[in-house]
Amino acid sequence: MEISRIGLIFLFLLSLLILVSSLRQRPRANSKKKRPPGPWALPFVGSIHHMVTSQPQAALRELADKHGPVMYLRLGQTDTVIVSSPAAAQEVLQANDLDFASRPCLIGPGIICYGNLDVAFAPYGSYWRALRKLCTIELLSARKVRHFASYRERQTMSLVAEIRATAAAAAAAGANKPKPVNIRGLLVSCTNTITSLATFGDVCSQERKEQFLSAVAVALNHSMGFCVSDMFPSLWFVDVVTGVTRRLWRAHRQLDELFDKIIEDCEQRRKERKVKSGGGEDEAAAENDLLSIMLRVRDEEDLEFPFNNTNIKAIIFDLFTGGTETISSLAEWVMSELMRHPGEMAKAQAEVREAFNNINPHHHESCMDRLHYTRMVIKETLRLHPPLPLLLPRLCRNTCDIGGFEITKGSRVIINAWAIARSPMYWDNAEEFRPARFENTMAEYRGTEFYYLPFGSGRRMCPGSGFGMATLELIVARLLYYFDWSLPGKMLPEEVNMETIVGSTARRRNQLHLVATPYDVPIEM
Repeated sequence: MEISRIGLIFLFLLSLLILVSSLRQRPRANSKKKRPPGPWALPFVGSIHHMVTSQPQAALRELADKHGPVMYLRLGQTDTVIVSSPAAAQEVLQANDLDFASRPCLIGPGIICYGNLDVAFAPYGSYWRALRKLCTIELLSARKVRHFASYRERQTMSLVAEIRATAAAAAAAGANKPKPVNIRGLLVSCTNTITSLATFGDVCSQERKEQFLSAVAVALNHSMGFCVSDMFPSLWFVDVVTGVTRRLWRAHRQLDELFDKIIEDCEQRRKERKVKSGGGEDEAAAENDLLSIMLRVRDEEDLEFPFNNTNIKAIIFDLFTGGTETISSLAEWVMSELMRHPGEMAKAQAEVREAFNNINPHHHESCMDRLHYTRMVIKETLRLHPPLPLLLPRLCRNTCDIGGFEITKGSRVIINAWAIARSPMYWDNAEEFRPARFENTMAEYRGTEFYYLPFGSGRRMCPGSGFGMATLELIVARLLYYFDWSLPGKMLPEEVNMETIVGSTARRRNQLHLVATPYDVPIEM
């Protein structure tokens, strides 16, 4: 999260007006355990000035090199601990997972997600445990991910067809230079549609889907922005005066109105289905989308936790956050790295074309286990470009020990997954793109190896990683199978801009544009 310089100047000037020495928190003289070391802090604003950068994960790694893998920062009025090593991450995410199983209450997600009723930001307790169970058993189980294979197959082939049409149009126009395609725009459209079909089925009109996706993008942008009251709870009025709170509530209302319309459409479809079946249809067997599942769960009489339309709306927002932003961004990073490394591109492409040769496109996903090197390419991309360089913050529920230091109750703990994945202590030539490094490693997406945490670990690990990876792998495989790729103009591989901007996910700062030359294989067989 980038903190604006104007906001920092405002806070600094404010600190000069209300400077009181008692605001400076000092370790207690009689404390048996010491607080983690950290950089110098200013009165009132604390260590925020160290975070004035578009790359907070890199700034925190530099500070950790000086102060250690368990580091204390006072960000405004909040105690924050940054964890930057696998050993310390294991203590937080495994050994003391229950002590760090909750989330701090942040203004943006709190407003957008109906008071943190979603899976990502709900505080730890019986409600969150019930939501997690719902996700792992009903919504995002391995069986359900397989069930959505037809949506992935259909939409990734639409992606291929759209790219081919662009190339054909340029050729028909007699263009001297092939027309580059906007990879990001196509990927966002593809992942949006896959997530929409999995969530709503065919209940939404195209117009309503577009309205909804636009509202999600606005809400996501606002919810992940900097709010003064997240670090200065006593200055909540600043967000009101600057209009931050007003913009959040406006985005929430717009999204809520569309949620109501979509749920109403789905309810009508369920009624029509029951009428057609004469009331004898097994509702669970007829469910082809996640919204129908949640509505059925809502109507069950033996629920042990509150679950109504408001809860459903909060969960849907999570599904779109992870299913569109994250996957489209990762696919763009994969293609960026392969364009910078033509040798790796050639190896992955040869593997895909051998595996898919003479295979009906409808069966491509069943061949994914043959793509060992391509999967290593994706793993290496996730190592260098994790979707959340700084994992979502955790809240310390009980004072405990991490790395020999005392972490007090109420502290926020942030895992710097980006720094851990680039540590030279655990990775040879850590800054280089080398997919083959995963040939003989135990590192997977499941969060069991704490030097590789692209989706987190422990109780609060991303529950949708299986759905996301199935989509990502098929997108990448089909882009490599159906097209030869080149850079526009006379651009060299080393000139591909790899600057990152961190928002709701870590994206390329600039959109990726590439020239696609169709490979001579049929789309249908």
